[in-house]
Amino acid sequence: MPSTRALDPRIWLLAIGTFAVGTDAFVIAGILPLLAAYFVISMPAAGMIVSVYSFTYGLGTPLLAVLVARWHRPQVVVATLCAFALVNLGCAFAPSYGVLLGLKAAAGICAAIYTPTAYLLAASLAPASRRGAALSAVAVGLTVASVLGIPIGTWIGYHFGWHATFGAIALVTVGAAAAIRLGRLRDPSAGAAMPSLARRIAPLGRWPVWLALLPCLLMYIGNAMVFTYIALLLETHYSAGELPLLLGVYGLGGLVGSPLGGRLADRMGPVKPLFMGLTLLLLVHLSVPFSLASIWSTCAVLFFATLGNWGCFAPFQARIMRIEPENATVLIALINTGVYMGNAIGAGIGALLLRTMPVTDLPFVAALMIATAIAVLAVPLPRPRA
Repeated sequence: MPSTRALDPRIWLLAIGTFAVGTDAFVIAGILPLLAAYFVISMPAAGMIVSVYSFTYGLGTPLLAVLVARWHRPQVVVATLCAFALVNLGCAFAPSYGVLLGLKAAAGICAAIYTPTAYLLAASLAPASRRGAALSAVAVGLTVASVLGIPIGTWIGYHFGWHATFGAIALVTVGAAAAIRLGRLRDPSAGAAMPSLARRIAPLGRWPVWLALLPCLLMYIGNAMVFTYIALLLETHYSAGELPLLLGVYGLGGLVGSPLGGRLADRMGPVKPLFMGLTLLLLVHLSVPFSLASIWSTCAVLFFATLGNWGCFAPFQARIMRIEPENATVLIALINTGVYMGNAIGAGIGALLLRTMPVTDLPFVAALMIATAIAVLAVPLPRPRA
């Protein structure tokens, strides 16, 4: 029966693309000191490399998702990945800081097109009862990027130079594009009637949607204020050679938190897991400066940081989708906007604060942001529309 049919294995090819996109987004935090040293810029200026990528990604996701909605999705994902590979190859040979910023903005645009298109393509390839599993399969690429992409990319950067990190991302992206092309993915929804543009963007004008988005935005601002500069923070107590191992532990928390958050949201509803995850993150930020003296406490804090972070992602999606289930596509794209705009704003705020305070003080400011997110989450949303 369709309800028990196995997922089309070609859906997993799309996860290779999200792995490349995720690695490009996350690995900068690991090689930020290398970029600052090479271009002779301050760490706050280096942090803008994260901000510009996250800003274009976050701002572009809902807008570009609507723009390319009528295009042939398999062609869109292959073409976008090819462009993404070329941009990262350009990053590997960037002659100046300004050129690198421009290329990272272009990479953010490519990612903003690829990610929602890959999710929609995966959902269309699965039966209705397995669409959640299909979306999770594509999201696995992001989780694996946090577990493997960050430490491996950081290791490559410290052993072969940051240029090699971007070159490796380009290589993986080409492999993903080739695999998807050879897999001959089809788009079952091609030719189907599409709702009008006005109807698709209508949720963006309703206040409950933005109220549901605000705790997500605040949480990611707080996290990015600290973890954009995680390499700088860890280097206050650990050597560069220890960073890949510590960042690997950091990624493992996401591998546990992502499925855990989804299961808790199914069992308890989205709000309780969000309170649990945000409370965990609040405690993590408050304990970060005191954990660095011991490698065991450092590993524990890093693990629980990503466990709480990824554990909130699925509940945030479930909560905002309850407002208008019929507009789930736009609302999911909006959550991605919250994530990456939060990363961009948080990295920028962190850069400004680093001019006046040591990196070890950033977690305390981030804790205030997380506490605000908890307060906003306590404001009840209106009942779902009938």
